[in-house]
Amino acid sequence: MQPPLFVMEHIEVVSSGYTILDDLSVEFPEGCASFIIGKSGSGKSTLLKTLAGLIVPEKGRVLCQGKNIARYSKLEELAFRKKCAFAFQDAALWANQSIYNNVSLPLALHEPALEKGERDRRIQAAIRRAGYQEGIALRPDALSAGEQKQVSFARCLVLDPQVLFMDEPSASLDEESVDIILSVLKELKAAGRTLIAVSHDPRLIAELADQLVVVADGKVLGSGSVASMAPLLGSELARRIRRAQKAIQNAEADSIAADRSTTDGTP
Repeated sequence: MQPPLFVMEHIEVVSSGYTILDDLSVEFPEGCASFIIGKSGSGKSTLLKTLAGLIVPEKGRVLCQGKNIARYSKLEELAFRKKCAFAFQDAALWANQSIYNNVSLPLALHEPALEKGERDRRIQAAIRRAGYQEGIALRPDALSAGEQKQVSFARCLVLDPQVLFMDEPSASLDEESVDIILSVLKELKAAGRTLIAVSHDPRLIAELADQLVVVADGKVLGSGSVASMAPLLGSELARRIRRAQKAIQNAEADSIAADRSTTDGTP
């Protein structure tokens, strides 16, 4: 496992008098895919948003490469935001803006001097990569929930982030769209990007996860490899992940057999 990119130390987050994260400490390795697992209301999304600096904890600190993100200067915070992207569970698109403007937002913020031709090229490339196929002049309310997720993912890709935070990235997507997103995530991981997601999708976990972080009642029950965390997952999720892993192994075996058959010239 790689050294940690992020370290959360004794984090406490309180909302409306309710403690959501309670003395929570955990590490996220650089260049790896970490998946945050837990029941509804366990604090998963709050953990993810706190890690990304979108929520400021009442206690504790979040370190990125050893530095407290709450103590960033304005320039340091801007650089942090540029290298990170966040895919929200509900897409979080600007309702009164076109798809083009939604995807261009990170470029407008971080690269305002970019020439229009290059900006258009990057936007179109990100949209294609995310699998979105509808018009870019449309507004979000004209799209399905799945299409909105695709646009949100395209917005994340437009700056080629070093770190990608994702809250239920495969929710509302059909199987073909999940295939596309999974392919992109594999490319990002192969390129050394850090992926951190809240997800119970067994296929994403089986194909991507280097680390699972299991959360309950605002605390981390454990973190480690998929195999080592299996006893904490619950029998149904563990079974679905094993089934997905077996499907991957079978597909790889079939691919190897087909390659050998082609090389040997056997039918």
